[in-house]
Amino acid sequence: MTTSSKSDEPHWLLARKGINLLLNNNHAEAEALFLKYPDSLTMFAGYSFATFMDALMSFEDDKLNKALRTLNELERRCSNRNGWLKTFSHRVFGTENSQSVIDQLEGQTIQADSQGGWALRKAWKVYQKTYKELIKLHRERIGELQLPEPAPTPSSPTVPGEQPSPEMLNGYSPSFHKPSLSHSQSQTFAKNADSRRNQSKRPSTLSLKKSTSINHPLSTEQDSGPFRLGAFTISAFAKPLNQLFEGKRSPVDDLQIDDDTIVRLLRAVSFGYGLFQLGISLLPPTLVKLVSFFGFSASRDNGVACLTYARLGADMRAPLASLSLLWYHTIVRPFYAIDGTNIQTGVDISSEVLRESREEFASSSLFLFFRGRVCRLNSDITEALKCFKRANERATQREIKILAMHEVGWCHLIRLDYRNAEEVFLYLRCASRWSRGFYAYLAVICLGASDDHDRYGHFDQLKSCILGSRGAQLDVFLRRRLACCPRDAQSARKLKGVYWKLLVFEMLYLWNAMASCGARGIDQILEDCNSVEGPEDEPMKGLTNFVRGMCFCIGKSEEEAAACFRKCLDERKHEEMSAEDAHISAFAQFELGYLLVQKERTKDEGKSLLQQVSRYSNYDFEARLTVRIHSTLRYL
Repeated sequence: MTTSSKSDEPHWLLARKGINLLLNNNHAEAEALFLKYPDSLTMFAGYSFATFMDALMSFEDDKLNKALRTLNELERRCSNRNGWLKTFSHRVFGTENSQSVIDQLEGQTIQADSQGGWALRKAWKVYQKTYKELIKLHRERIGELQLPEPAPTPSSPTVPGEQPSPEMLNGYSPSFHKPSLSHSQSQTFAKNADSRRNQSKRPSTLSLKKSTSINHPLSTEQDSGPFRLGAFTISAFAKPLNQLFEGKRSPVDDLQIDDDTIVRLLRAVSFGYGLFQLGISLLPPTLVKLVSFFGFSASRDNGVACLTYARLGADMRAPLASLSLLWYHTIVRPFYAIDGTNIQTGVDISSEVLRESREEFASSSLFLFFRGRVCRLNSDITEALKCFKRANERATQREIKILAMHEVGWCHLIRLDYRNAEEVFLYLRCASRWSRGFYAYLAVICLGASDDHDRYGHFDQLKSCILGSRGAQLDVFLRRRLACCPRDAQSARKLKGVYWKLLVFEMLYLWNAMASCGARGIDQILEDCNSVEGPEDEPMKGLTNFVRGMCFCIGKSEEEAAACFRKCLDERKHEEMSAEDAHISAFAQFELGYLLVQKERTKDEGKSLLQQVSRYSNYDFEARLTVRIHSTLRYL
């Protein structure tokens, strides 16, 4: 294993220490450790992780440019190390040994990690090849491991215009149709495998069997016509070179690789492989078909299974895999409403990850942040506020502080504490570089919901900030909400507080935070909805009945919920399918259909309603709802 005169520890272990320093709020120390070994590929990979995370947090041009330069340099180093000419010389002249094969496997994983940020198709192929070889080694020497099978590259791409299958529409590849392990099952299986290795009396070694085909199974494939150098495929010479190996043992057939190294490398590649699958599986159905054309295949469950396995490793990717799982279970699942209003589905897994990471990352502001998210999903808003405030105090990066304060504001919003929520969002409007219009809008609706006319003085300033927002889909969302706001502060004073509260409730629904309000909060929302006296109290037609329907859904009163959704749709039956507020109709029809398909006697009607949601177009959160519809229809 690679070491340096500066330290007797292997560099993959030093890189893990560097990542731990980074996650425990010691960014400067982490960077100094990585840069202490400038010639180490593993330590430079750790440095690239650090710069990439810093860039994602801040999104500042100089940090983004630095991260891209670092990733490009990392890939260049990997390419020099894993080049086709070097591989060819090893195979022909017999200069390959165990360490060079280990280095090659590790280098390929690092190369895929570096490409994952910008050259996705290339990264996917490297992950595929490396993962396939390592899982084969594990099965041959250590035993079966219930991880996903490597997804084969399609022999022929999907024909443009061809109707995608239900599996494709849901980001699911039939080739992955194998039960994946839960968090605890993965850990138990891995520990049993480790135990079997430790009990073995014979040396922990394995002959690494390599293909004698010139298409090296561990190479990086690049699409460059007949000269696919990365894949070590030169069509003009393939046949004579294959003849060179014919009838002979490969010079690497007798290489010995210990079990622990196989497990370490498999866990390392499982991080990027799993994260890649998870990300692709979250794309809307229209994009899933497009990426399948380019050779991607992904499953959400298998992505989670790979990340769960990766987090048990010893290198720098293990804590990053833990963070990825926490991100998925506490942020992605509730935001995309993958489990509907059952936002607590991933809480147990997240709690287990946090519990196991507590000693190692006791001072980490990021882990404190995710602990707060778990508390919020459990409707323990008091404890969530404590966690987010501690995360804000301990964080050394400005962006993590802002992220924690964002959650503080939302916790106040979930409590329907409009005054405190407004104060936090006003602060964020000034502190944030990228979401000032969004926070200005949140401050405006909280100001109106508090019904304190004496504080309407800065209404015009906030409205101006919303107008100046820039941000693609979020910008469109804000422009549509601006149409619901009165022209000026004087006009705003004439509106009843419930008008603004309905806009707050809409935000709670769209960000799937309404279920966190708890029974008391839901009762208060229903009481506010019952105070609506006429159309002038509603910012959007049918919004009151839609919100009431969601409250009944959360309270498990399905009959009342269905009646409210039907009233909402009836109120909006003359509205255009592409109206600015068409999302009210689309989501009401989905929620009604979702309720109806749960019972056999109304299943057909519910299915029909779900299929007809496609009539609406160009509405807010359309992609997210489309994913939910296809996921629901797939299981009918």
